[in-house]
Amino acid sequence: MVSFRCTSRSISILFLFLCVLVAEINICLSAKVYVVYMGSKNGDDPDEILMQNHQMLASVHSGSIEQAQESHIHSYRHGFRAFAAKLTDLQAFQISKMPGVVSVFPNLKRSLHTTHSWDFMGLLGEETMEITGFSTKNQVNVIVGFIDTGIWPESPSFNDANMPPVPARWKGHCESGEAFNASTCNRKLIGARYYKSGYEAEEDSTNIVSFRSPRDSSGHGSHTTSIAAGRYVSNMTYKGLASGGARGGAPMARIAVYKTCWDSGCYDVDLLAAFDDAIRDGVNILSLSLGPDAPQGDYFSDAISVGSFHAARHGILVVASAGNEGNPGSATNLAPWMITVAASSTDRDFTSDIILENGAKFKGESLSLFEMKASARIISASEAYAGYFTPYQSSYCLESSLNRTKARGKVLVCRHAESSTESKMVKSMLVKNAGGVGMVLIDEADKDIAVPFVIPSAIVGQKIGNHILSHIERTSKPMSRIFPAKTVLGLKPAPRVTAFSSKGPNSLTPEILKPDVTAPGLNILASWSPVAGDKQFNILSGTSMACPHVTGIAALIKAVHPSWSPATIRSAIMTTATLLDKHRKPIIVDPEGRRGNPFDYGSGFVNPKRVLDPGLVYDAQPADYVAFLCSVGYDEKVVHQITQDNSRCDHAFRTASDLNYPSITVPNLEDNFSVTRTVTNVGKPKSIYKAVVSSPIGINVTIIPDQLIFNSFGEKINFTVNFKVTAPSKGYAFGFFSWISGRSRVTSPLVVRVAHSNSGLLR
Repeated sequence: MVSFRCTSRSISILFLFLCVLVAEINICLSAKVYVVYMGSKNGDDPDEILMQNHQMLASVHSGSIEQAQESHIHSYRHGFRAFAAKLTDLQAFQISKMPGVVSVFPNLKRSLHTTHSWDFMGLLGEETMEITGFSTKNQVNVIVGFIDTGIWPESPSFNDANMPPVPARWKGHCESGEAFNASTCNRKLIGARYYKSGYEAEEDSTNIVSFRSPRDSSGHGSHTTSIAAGRYVSNMTYKGLASGGARGGAPMARIAVYKTCWDSGCYDVDLLAAFDDAIRDGVNILSLSLGPDAPQGDYFSDAISVGSFHAARHGILVVASAGNEGNPGSATNLAPWMITVAASSTDRDFTSDIILENGAKFKGESLSLFEMKASARIISASEAYAGYFTPYQSSYCLESSLNRTKARGKVLVCRHAESSTESKMVKSMLVKNAGGVGMVLIDEADKDIAVPFVIPSAIVGQKIGNHILSHIERTSKPMSRIFPAKTVLGLKPAPRVTAFSSKGPNSLTPEILKPDVTAPGLNILASWSPVAGDKQFNILSGTSMACPHVTGIAALIKAVHPSWSPATIRSAIMTTATLLDKHRKPIIVDPEGRRGNPFDYGSGFVNPKRVLDPGLVYDAQPADYVAFLCSVGYDEKVVHQITQDNSRCDHAFRTASDLNYPSITVPNLEDNFSVTRTVTNVGKPKSIYKAVVSSPIGINVTIIPDQLIFNSFGEKINFTVNFKVTAPSKGYAFGFFSWISGRSRVTSPLVVRVAHSNSGLLR
């Protein structure tokens, strides 16, 4: 009996011990990677900063320095103070309450969001890219950083022939790794780094099939880099399509790559590390063709917003893509200290002809060079349904949904409701595997993007698709033939804002208009990684392609005006943009062809021929962004932690609309409201500018004074824009105002919504 009691007590103790052990294991397993952000760097020694970070971590690990060091992943010590560590939710909460901590946020994953395009925008020529009246030869001293998937250094776009030595101020280096060493860099590609701590903390590192080095295995980074700053290539082509000479916007600028993006995306821990190093290395401009999913989070819980804030404080312009979600309010990269780019078309397209047996001819989008030698029976994929799939499900050509007997030898009309180009290509593979000889793909989102296929195929919109399906239904033996893709130039209208391009209003701070501008992003040919398909060049679409077009323009501005601040460069790009297409008609938006507005294109389509002489600019300094932060709810304590200086909220703006931004948005107009702006003369020393206003419907807009008289270069003048409701409207209304002096025209969009009106858009 005694033995039994002893055994029972032993079992109870063992049970309690196991419970504690299981609890500890659960806590351990629940740990995930967080970024602890502590604002600007305060001058401490990097080793001292690392020790302080370990001490902070030890305080939530029962005082254990060993556990602190084990949980620590990365410290940011150059452009700002932060570290990344594995923490439980409780530990993250405890650290968030510690003195000096601005924010603690999880290690989120971000998504990756050209040639004829530069000719289309008016920059002709090979290497010089000269703009009448200005010399851009100093672009050899401009260093552009790309945070992306790396680079394929052997691409002809990145050769360094006839380039002078690397600028002496450059502090970066070439990081060795798999299939990449220090000698891989040259006088064009002057820096290359890669980051994988954030990726490996979240995903099985054995799944990385990319090179563990700055070498690009996906092609995206090489593509975006060559669009912005690629050298002239005399024979760029995609399988014979779009043949010709091509180059980036600033072909003689230097390139530094920061590989943070792997096969599944880009993690915050790695993105922040790239910003940190780029600030220290000495880049002039940073380009990011990636971003968060909409809706975007708070500025200082978002790695790109944090990194770009500190980059701007160090005089670095950050250019970012708006995103590819295409819906109202879906734009991301919303911070006012960066420039955010939407995507438009050029006048070039890649089409395949679809011919029916009655002679009817339709054009579809395609990059497929396969050809049907003769016509074949065309059917709706719903007729080829198989197994447990319904005809409706099979109409989308899902995996295993097609009956081989019914599909063999036929052209199938499939539907497509997703957004990824990969799934469109997969559908052509599924049709081929089912025995189909061709495919017409109805894109229900009307995205208008050309895609390579494995059989003769073409993408059409819903209108044409329904017409073809209707023909199939009423014809006893419908036949069709699909021809290879061809290059088509001179399309009208152009540019058009693409259907996939993310749009405003700004979901985080409605007083700041985003996107800022639009640039070519549809079917852009540029360099590629041969391991991502056996080709040197590729055609891609997305705001990822639009972003580096603006990056290249910014590099040209920096070459001509090296002392200009990031805000001044942004202003020059925005105020010289155009609202008209190549035929002087208002820019329209795909797919429905409606007239565009500032939520689609910001200030308009970029015009590189005018950016070097904008006349007047709207500048903003770091102190202005502090006043902005105070106006949107950041208290003085937090602002001081972010800046690590004596920044105060004494000069906070009344609203975020008061930031000296090149556009004006008033999202909640009660009756009347006034906004003050300051312009700086960067044109002729003595000049007179007169105001011209196109008021939003239902709003009376006046500008005081309506004439600005400048007597010297660099002179600043304030003016006030007054808004008054005259006829309450529903939703947002749009207008613009311009300062005009001779041939100089400085234009800003006006975006206004009357208080209590609904959230719709007034066109």
